Amino acid sequence: MKVLSPERMASYDNYSINEWGIPSSVLMENAGRTLFRLMMERYSDKMGNILVVAGRGNNGGDGFVVARYAKLKGFGVSVFLLGKKEKLKGDARLNMILFEKMGGMVQEIQNDLGPFSASLKDATIVVDAIFGTGFSKEVSGLEKDVINLINEARKPVISIDIPSGLDGKTGRPSPVCVKADHTFTFAYPKLGHILYPGAFYTGKLTVIDISIPSFVEDILGWDAHLIDGEMLRKTLKERPPDSHKGTFGHTVVIAGSKGKTGAAYMASLSALKIGAGLVTLVIPESLNPILEMKTTEVMTYPVYDRGLGHFTVDAVEETIEFVRDKDVVILGPGLSQEKEALEFARRIFTSIEKPFIIDADGINAFKDEPHLLKYGAGRTIITPHPGEFSRLIKRTTKEINENRIELGLGFAKEHGVVLVLKGARTLIFDEKGEVYINPTGNPSLAKGGSGDILTGFIGGLKSQGYSLIQSAIIGTYIHGYIADLWAEKYSDMDLLATDLLSYLGSAIREIRDGRDRVYIEKSL
Repeated sequence: MKVLSPERMASYDNYSINEWGIPSSVLMENAGRTLFRLMMERYSDKMGNILVVAGRGNNGGDGFVVARYAKLKGFGVSVFLLGKKEKLKGDARLNMILFEKMGGMVQEIQNDLGPFSASLKDATIVVDAIFGTGFSKEVSGLEKDVINLINEARKPVISIDIPSGLDGKTGRPSPVCVKADHTFTFAYPKLGHILYPGAFYTGKLTVIDISIPSFVEDILGWDAHLIDGEMLRKTLKERPPDSHKGTFGHTVVIAGSKGKTGAAYMASLSALKIGAGLVTLVIPESLNPILEMKTTEVMTYPVYDRGLGHFTVDAVEETIEFVRDKDVVILGPGLSQEKEALEFARRIFTSIEKPFIIDADGINAFKDEPHLLKYGAGRTIITPHPGEFSRLIKRTTKEINENRIELGLGFAKEHGVVLVLKGARTLIFDEKGEVYINPTGNPSLAKGGSGDILTGFIGGLKSQGYSLIQSAIIGTYIHGYIADLWAEKYSDMDLLATDLLSYLGSAIREIRDGRDRVYIEKSL
């Protein structure tokens, strides 16, 4: 599913109107009629007294269409307009007049909020049609007071297109913003619906098809892809019945240091669990006895460490020689930030022309020399969380979280890497300029070790012959999907990183069979 910015969605609308000659009033009619039908299907028990709150723009016009169909069906409907009726223009004015001609009453909200407050108390469901997806400023004045009253009433809220007060491009809410239970948007999800904190204010999201043909995407473009089960079903390969362990590649994991052997263990085991044929963990030799005890299926290859418990430059040549005939390298989990270990990581990366998945301290190794990542252009995935990315690009985590798409995309294109920027709604960027948004996952993943499992998943997938971007997409989606399965059965507090491995098979089977959960609903 493609995701658009509000600006691009406006260009789609303009294309429909100007190139096809579809009147904008027809688009509004189709959108509002379908939205009302879906409301009846989903909220039939809440439709006793519908309160529509309309703004002065096209979003308010959509609200008038909904109100008209509600009245036609015999529901109780109250409509309030934020402003004066005489100032309405275009399609919004047309639909207000149609509603009034069939006996509907539109009450103006100007200074006295009493009538609105009284109707809000009696309402069984509220339709928010105040601001549309183009809103990007701070809510103030009368709109601020009205939105506060809506949120305080704690009635079911349906937002048309986007919760009023939410920036449709960034997902950042105004200090006062409608908290919707369900948002119905048109044609495509917008970035602000998907990115946090916007996703929280959006609630459940349904995308209403308004018959814009898919070829328009090739003409006008898009801003991001939303990963879903259908995308994975088109990508996941069948494992041949005559396959053997060599069919699925040999993954090398270079990881671990004193006190961080668990990271090395989890990254190695998860690479094997997701399907790599062979996995060997390269480990500082003084730590090898620990890993020999912890690993059964994963092989180890101890390298000289002078007894320090972390990698040293003495092991560079030996490691290069070992990796020479392997398929993919995972570098970084539990590596430590010892100066020599980081130098070891840089030398390994710049000396071996293999696909690399770099995580954790492997990323920190490049914080002062990010240009070295260009050595691996076209064959490298990096998987930072915002803190690691902050050190890499010398920007604060606040700046990163406020500009994740712009900063992530710029870095991926400049360095020729696939970037998996972890967080609530992990974002994946490729060197060609494509952006992928992952909808899976929940706060249960906010725990040590989760990232090591993800890195192992991605590396294990790359070992099986998936492309860099396919490995990142599949690994990230499944990683979060497992966490969602766990939270549904248990809670979002008790998941351990290694628990992700126990639900891996169930997640893959559900996705392959088409029984997977739907994160963003698309409706005709």
